[in-house]
Amino acid sequence: MATHDLRDERPAHLVGAALERVRAVRPGQTVTLILAAEPSLLMASLNLQLRENLAWDIVEADGAWRVTVRHRGDVAPADVLALLVADHKRIDGLLARALGLLNRGVTAAAAPPLREFAAALRRHVAFEDGELAGSLGAARAAADEPPAIMLREHREIAQQLSLVEEALAAAVPDVSELAIYCAILSGTLAKHEYREEYNLFPVWRAVLMKRENHERVALLERARSALGI
Repeated sequence: MATHDLRDERPAHLVGAALERVRAVRPGQTVTLILAAEPSLLMASLNLQLRENLAWDIVEADGAWRVTVRHRGDVAPADVLALLVADHKRIDGLLARALGLLNRGVTAAAAPPLREFAAALRRHVAFEDGELAGSLGAARAAADEPPAIMLREHREIAQQLSLVEEALAAAVPDVSELAIYCAILSGTLAKHEYREEYNLFPVWRAVLMKRENHERVALLERARSALGI
């Protein structure tokens, strides 16, 4: 376990210094930061920059704050939005695996992860469009606001996914065509997930934190069931 004392770090440099210490945290690793001021906002900022890869505990002692930082994969998701971020990564990993096989011309081996990817992506989109759009307010958003943008982008993603599934279902799939469709969808997903995690999820988290704890827990459990996690 590495420990970094940042109490003497100048305020203008603190975020960068802390980010440098925690960005490389991997599953099974722990990093401790010692800070001069209450670090909740700092940790939330770092976590947002690192796609919610962090989990942490804060302890105040002797006029300082000790923050024990772990990889998010070592702890259960704290809420439904953390679960969705983890599902983004799972879905991305399946597509990356399939695309790597397609780029090597191994279509048969690429088919199972690609089918798993398609099913997982459809479950993910259906949950966001159905459960979350209704409960967290996407249906009432203006056209240029993040929730409405999410719904429009989901329709584009569904169209691109249909092309992938149709190409995969051919009697003799065209590996080049399938790889192109997957690559296009991969780029679309990367941009979409970034906008969700950095523009939409902070809005939704603000709404979520106004709910009672039992409501947040129930929503998290419904998400686990819907996503198959």
